[in-house]
Amino acid sequence: MEIAERLERPEVKEGKLLTDKNLHILNIICFVSMMSNALSSSYTLISDTFNVTANQVGMMNTLYSTPMIFLSLVVGIIADRFGRKKVMGVSTLLFGASAVVSLTAANFNMILLGEFLRGCGQPGIVIISLVLVGDLYESQKRRTDVMGINTAVLNIGLAIFPLIGGWLAGYGWKYPYLIILVAIPAALVVFFGMDEPKMQKQQEKLLPYLKDALKCFKQPRAVVLPLINFCVYAMLSGCFLVYMPFMVIAVLDKVYMIGIVMSVMAITSCILSALLGPLSRKFSAEWMEIAALVIFIVAFIIGAKTTTINGALLCSAVFGMGIGLNMPAIMAMILPLADTEVRGAFISVTNLIKRAGQAVGPIIFGWIFVQWNLTGVFYGAAILSSVTLVLACIFFRNNKTQV
Repeated sequence: MEIAERLERPEVKEGKLLTDKNLHILNIICFVSMMSNALSSSYTLISDTFNVTANQVGMMNTLYSTPMIFLSLVVGIIADRFGRKKVMGVSTLLFGASAVVSLTAANFNMILLGEFLRGCGQPGIVIISLVLVGDLYESQKRRTDVMGINTAVLNIGLAIFPLIGGWLAGYGWKYPYLIILVAIPAALVVFFGMDEPKMQKQQEKLLPYLKDALKCFKQPRAVVLPLINFCVYAMLSGCFLVYMPFMVIAVLDKVYMIGIVMSVMAITSCILSALLGPLSRKFSAEWMEIAALVIFIVAFIIGAKTTTINGALLCSAVFGMGIGLNMPAIMAMILPLADTEVRGAFISVTNLIKRAGQAVGPIIFGWIFVQWNLTGVFYGAAILSSVTLVLACIFFRNNKTQV
């Protein structure tokens, strides 16, 4: 089998992975998927330019996240019917075209339209990238190697794009959106450069398949864990990503510092994720999730009391530590809940719940901002973290299955 695989797939021979064109294209697309992180530095400038409030700026995240909720469920099915390359190429092209709408915006509604279009393109980029790793690399070792390289690329993008965005925002709110335009030539590379994997015709009927996937949610953990993730992403999208830039401007009034502060979160998140292996040998996923929620509480209290740029940097660093623990811990507990045959649909539903939190968060914290201003937003996030922590502790105590 291994010999046949190498004859059919010369691109995955031992020692040849780094010369594989498909891998390089996947890395480009992974890099593109992180480009949205460059845009947060424009939020305060957009608020000033179009004379809108901070909670209205929060609607940008909502309009970006909402289409991802619905398209995340269907993009895999569409790719099965029409081909991976077509869906990824169109999604990447739409992602890049959204920047054209934003750059030519004459009013805030056009900005919101651009966010919506970018959100429509994002699911096809992220989900199909993962699917293609499974399609193009049959060897488990090759898949592990490719995922390791992809993760490194994602972490690099997560760290550098806020810095680049902060630097470009110093010239005006439009300049960070120029980065998104790179997605247009990247889409052409997908269309004309990537190999289309051969797929076997799906024999299972769709309805029974979905019913089997939904049966997984009869398990208490399959309900509670996605709800915890819902709360975490509501805080990430609604509090940190929207209002941290406003905090930086409030304490220093230097636009370029927004990118630096956001990058600190990415760096500490990467460090904690890299330490997951040693930590998982000493602590269960449940304990790591509890630790993450405690860290979130500390981070948001620091944010609420911050009056200097050092406080903002500390808040960002601590919050990143929590994110670095939360994401792998949650996935470690969620993945075993579904059999291999229905895991794709199961993960799609849990991803929908996560995206719902990402979309609802800005609305919740926008209302809090109107009522209690910036300090109230961070105290509100600390309260939500505390409630989530209490519920998680009660649930884990009564459901002691270890992952």
